[in-house]
Amino acid sequence: MTATINQSVRGPEQILAEVRSNKMSKFQIVTVTIALLMVVLDGFEVGIMAFAAPQIQEQLGISPDILGYVLSGSLFGMAIGSIFLTPLADRFGRRPLTLAMLTLIVVGMALTLTAPTALWLIVWRIVTGLGIGGMMANLNALVAEYSSDKRRTTAIAIYAAGYPIGATVAGFIARPLIPQFGWHSMFIAGTILAVVALIGAFALLPESLDYLLGRRPNRALERVNKILGKMNVAPLDALPERTITEEDRVSTKNIIREVLSPPTLRLTMALWLGYALLVAAYYFANTWIPTILTNVSGDPQLGTTMGIGANLGGVLGCFVFAALAIRFSGRHLLFITLFAAAAAYIIFGMVFSIIPVAIMVGFVLGVLTTGAIAGFYAVAPTIYSSKARATGIGWMIGIGRLVSVAAPIIVGYILAAGAEPEKVFLYFAIPLMIAGVAALTLLLGRTKATLAG
Repeated sequence: MTATINQSVRGPEQILAEVRSNKMSKFQIVTVTIALLMVVLDGFEVGIMAFAAPQIQEQLGISPDILGYVLSGSLFGMAIGSIFLTPLADRFGRRPLTLAMLTLIVVGMALTLTAPTALWLIVWRIVTGLGIGGMMANLNALVAEYSSDKRRTTAIAIYAAGYPIGATVAGFIARPLIPQFGWHSMFIAGTILAVVALIGAFALLPESLDYLLGRRPNRALERVNKILGKMNVAPLDALPERTITEEDRVSTKNIIREVLSPPTLRLTMALWLGYALLVAAYYFANTWIPTILTNVSGDPQLGTTMGIGANLGGVLGCFVFAALAIRFSGRHLLFITLFAAAAAYIIFGMVFSIIPVAIMVGFVLGVLTTGAIAGFYAVAPTIYSSKARATGIGWMIGIGRLVSVAAPIIVGYILAAGAEPEKVFLYFAIPLMIAGVAALTLLLGRTKATLAG
């Protein structure tokens, strides 16, 4: 009886500390896996356009500068979704937002099939991007919250691998599908996968334990105990009383204050700058490489092969980062990876015309840039408390993608002006170096977030 009483009076902090100090249960592993599959879908839906772009450009007669806008459509939507939709998860829950964003993805993908012009392609890619952007940062927070302290950085790095996995799958499917059935076939496949994901998430995705204990929505105790039972943690007889001060009250004002006030402000700015410049370089390479190589070589399959190689490298990069994070600090790894990525871009520009060597360097380029993205995903949750975590991560991803929107567009104008494609890779080494300097700032300070840094 005494043990039961002691268990029943545990506070939210004690419960979460117990969950995070224990070995990850089967339920936690399944939850992280579901989130991984969701982000695989995101990578597939975004990656589709890169592989379909050469045929779209030919059939619709789109110039390189306009194609840049088409390629950036989903990135713009992702930025807006991350900034304005992800914070809703801190108020209404991780699960409801994920289901709403998946519905938005289904709508955007299905309507893309009806697009008669480049303008409508851009519109429906923005709609799809809104769903992807609103979901990715939210799931990142969910993975962080369901992972143990010991395995959190590794789990998030593996989660980050989902995006390049999805883009790689898109490339493998595009090779036989587009030549035989046209670019519309890829979006039919994407719509079907999004519907399946929506049904799967509705049936299997749990709510965040942090959210239930912090916000106390309807049936919170029942839902908390159901989750605790699945993690082999003793249930609660009642949620402990709490005194809510004006400062502690979870509100939009206080969430913004945490993200944008000292001592967190300096780290927030470093996250925004570093991540923005990294993803600008990443999305330039991943959206333009297939089209650039197709146009230069006249061989569409070569462009697709190069795109697949870079994305396969990205998958490996996430898993390498995850493995190294077991022994080394995620912040140190991030700093080193960013400067190595800058070197890879320089080398790629130098060997661009030597196709076999360029393919190998492109693979390494994918390893390093996606590994660095995994690093930002792993570091960001350690900076914010649970009440501001989805907002903090969402703003980092949103600001980053808002900046990255310009990358494919700028490259389109550069190429339309007659610039040599290999020179563009040399230019993008500079923002990667600056991102490395921003990562150095993250090494110099930590905040009192509830997750280990």
